[in-house]
Amino acid sequence: MKALALRWLLLLALLAATLGLAYLPLGPAAMPAALIVAFAMAAMIALTCMRLASAPRLAAIFAISGLCWILVLVTLGGADYVTRTILPVAGAMHPDRDAGS
Repeated sequence: MKALALRWLLLLALLAATLGLAYLPLGPAAMPAALIVAFAMAAMIALTCMRLASAPRLAAIFAISGLCWILVLVTLGGADYVTRTILPVAGAMHPDRDAGS
């Protein structure tokens, strides 16, 4: 019970770190810092709450494959966002050009 309370307090501390990072003016370093905290939280939950450290190897394989699928989805979503072009629609009002009429 004491170990569970310690894990819970550590998760709360990481949550507070995430909140603190949101308000710090770190500039370009804000995203890597937030990702490090998020990775630490996810690893702690996976290793302690889900007990992946002592789980059978098949459970670890499924957990890793789930992370791979998330990586594939994020990569394809980012590729869609980067490669999409914005085409003008015929007959649509342009906010800057048609504002005065």
